[in-house]
Amino acid sequence: MTDLIAHLESFLGLITGGTRGDDSTPSGVQVAWFAEDVPFAGVTTMATVGLSRYHLAQSTDAGIHHELLMHLPTHGQPANAAGVLFQVARMAIARGYGLARGEILGPSGTLFEGTPMTALYAATPGYLPAAFHTCETSAATIVMTCLVPLTTSDAIYARTHGWRALEQAIAEEQPDLVNLNRPSLRVGTAT
Repeated sequence: MTDLIAHLESFLGLITGGTRGDDSTPSGVQVAWFAEDVPFAGVTTMATVGLSRYHLAQSTDAGIHHELLMHLPTHGQPANAAGVLFQVARMAIARGYGLARGEILGPSGTLFEGTPMTALYAATPGYLPAAFHTCETSAATIVMTCLVPLTTSDAIYARTHGWRALEQAIAEEQPDLVNLNRPSLRVGTAT
């Protein structure tokens, strides 16, 4: 058993800042940002802390407790990045249902001003070792869910062909998923 904060910091570096959000933020949910250049150079990770207090339904009887994270460029981070995490947390709590692997949120307008990103993809944290993916606490097993920003074309491709096809295209094309100005995947623009 481990503490959530200790788990996050052991893989993402020390917490360097955070926010409690505003009046629309779900009770007890905060967003923390972690050390620069972890899990690799040029990246800072932001994560919810406290979403796991909510038991959310899932396709299994057990349900899910999870935290959300996003890997973002260390320099030029979108001003609303924490707000996006809060918004997804609020949505999951309101619907009472956790995010499933491969779930596509959106497209629904520009996520980050000046970028082509309009949707989010719920993924296993691929840039981090398998030991990070879950955190065993005395209260529950917490699943770490990475939110990957997508273009409209990428989101449509994933909805049409499924999340496994999206992950295969990502593996083949090797896009910089942290680059918020990256072009759409080639397979998505060909459909």
